[in-house]
Amino acid sequence: MHRPISLLLGVLLCAAVAQAEVFNFAALQSVMRSQSIGSVEELIAALPAAQRSRYALVFDSRSLQGATFKDPRVILYGPDARFTVTFNGDPRQRGFQTVETMEFDDDAKEFRFRELVFTARTSDPSSLAVSEVNPDRCTRCHGTPARPVWDTHPLWPGAYGERYGATPSSKERAGLAAFLSQWATHPRYRHLLAAARFADPETFRPRALRQYSGVPAEPPNAELALRLGELQLQSIAYRLARQPDFGAYQYVLLGVADNACGHIADFYPAALWRAQQAEFERFASSTSQANSRQAQLKAKRTTDVVSAAGGEDASANALLGLRFVAESALALPTDSWTLALERRTYDFTLPPSSTATLRAALLAQVAERDPRIRDLGSYATSSDGDRYCNYLQRRSRAALSQLPAGSMGATAVGTTSTPPPGLASGLPASPVMRASSGSAATLARPAALQSCVSCHTKDGAPQLPFLDPAQLTRELHVRPSAHGVLIDEIRFRLSPQAGTRRMPLGLVLPDSERQSLERYFTALAEHAD
Repeated sequence: MHRPISLLLGVLLCAAVAQAEVFNFAALQSVMRSQSIGSVEELIAALPAAQRSRYALVFDSRSLQGATFKDPRVILYGPDARFTVTFNGDPRQRGFQTVETMEFDDDAKEFRFRELVFTARTSDPSSLAVSEVNPDRCTRCHGTPARPVWDTHPLWPGAYGERYGATPSSKERAGLAAFLSQWATHPRYRHLLAAARFADPETFRPRALRQYSGVPAEPPNAELALRLGELQLQSIAYRLARQPDFGAYQYVLLGVADNACGHIADFYPAALWRAQQAEFERFASSTSQANSRQAQLKAKRTTDVVSAAGGEDASANALLGLRFVAESALALPTDSWTLALERRTYDFTLPPSSTATLRAALLAQVAERDPRIRDLGSYATSSDGDRYCNYLQRRSRAALSQLPAGSMGATAVGTTSTPPPGLASGLPASPVMRASSGSAATLARPAALQSCVSCHTKDGAPQLPFLDPAQLTRELHVRPSAHGVLIDEIRFRLSPQAGTRRMPLGLVLPDSERQSLERYFTALAEHAD
């Protein structure tokens, strides 16, 4: 009698301990209130050891927080990256008085970003300003719905250990030496646990023996990518399942989620697929072009040619069939699904140790509607996998054959023509410029203009009337700027010559979007003449 009660008490105690170990934004707020925290340094020191034990170091930051080799931006991601905290270390860097947080909500399957700004350089709790969830300053880079931006395997340009499984470059080694020389006495960095491991080559190129030790086997960048990738797959599956027409397309989505059940055509009635095939081929071609562009831009962001070598073909990981159904049938844009910095690219490559798949995340959603799929899913990787695949194909063809004629394909698809959700909010976006005749107000505004609006009508950037074409037209040739008048400054800031000051800050726009901005501003300038 006593033994079952003891066991029950033990289980409850373990559950309570496990619950206590969960650290999220609410827990951070509680700690800050109880300790009257009034500075970035105090906040870092108050974080639990588990949060300060796993982190990546960024020496070339495109975020709102600056970074250098000696004073990197730190991304504390804890045991599972469900809650991350970031900061930097030099008062001269942008965002020095700011702590950024990202939290994954397990119920809503969404990422929530916040800024904590310490407005005074004193330890005064009243000097802290906490942003709303996903403020414009964050969504400008992270999109809507917000997603992590952390690049994809095997390259993480700008982060120590840029290339997966390789010894850090000479520049990285010199930078790490400078960082570690001040680590023990630095007001902020000294709170990082076990930072000395960054001087060990095995941190970035672990030996097989480490698989059997208590030390994480993956390098920091890869471990963070792995954890964020797993969470993002859950988020994608959740969003798919909440689209109005998900029920009709759930079987084809599940069937093509990992390319294990045949071609997408096997899930469509023959006549319906013939009507879709040409569009699918155009979609595949556009995806391939976008991923080639990403690979090139990503390689340019690395510190040297050696680090850039050895990239993988991203097109093999593009979830092509599933994305086609999501965009064409569910009207759900997919161009902000990956962790990649480059927008509108489709590289879903995770580190080789990852076992997470979109199929597993999606199967859990489909099983809520069709419980049988849970049992059949166990056959997916067995010698009797045909039983699972045949069921999906049969149910998919039956469901799609019941759709009203013409319902499929009504939504235009294309990886370059569909703007990310929220990007063009409030702006009549169009990829094609109208003729420059007529008034400035008649010019179609490119979708990428929202990036300019988000920064220069709010925040601390110079106020520019991007939402008022007539006023902007008047100022282009008269407003003085560092490189001439305003139109000269805009052209410079959009060019590669601007370097780290290239606009939009923190974004790497595709060439087509950058050119559309240039054409738009040039057309306005012609009206001013």
